[in-house]
Amino acid sequence: MRIERTTNIQEVLKCVPFEMEIIKKGRDSSRIKDRLLFVKSQLGNPAFGHWMAYDDEDNVIGYTLAMLSLVPGMERLHLLRMWAPKKELKETFCEILETWAKDNHVKTAQITTTKNIKVLKRKYGFVVDSVNMVRRI
Repeated sequence: MRIERTTNIQEVLKCVPFEMEIIKKGRDSSRIKDRLLFVKSQLGNPAFGHWMAYDDEDNVIGYTLAMLSLVPGMERLHLLRMWAPKKELKETFCEILETWAKDNHVKTAQITTTKNIKVLKRKYGFVVDSVNMVRRI
């Protein structure tokens, strides 16, 4: 297995079947086209990271996306997506993200979710820090 940070949109496109699976299972309602446009616009941004894991035959076996907020007083690692079916890969991605955050003097990880809140608290140590409220404008 190897993990690489990518800035190549062709590599990112290899994640589309997994994104379709995530949407099909009801875990995300965003449009793939919109997500790809966002990722493409951020690939050159040093505060954005897209890591991909490959097996020995160069097949994608997982990926993660995150952004750093470096605004003073609001430094955060924003975990945008992690698709890693194996526990070991999830742990490796978490280590990579933690190292990246610490290298940039960021000490807090943040995730926004509408589902699996209890699982994220129990399995990954997230705690409710604030509540996001929204309204249509």
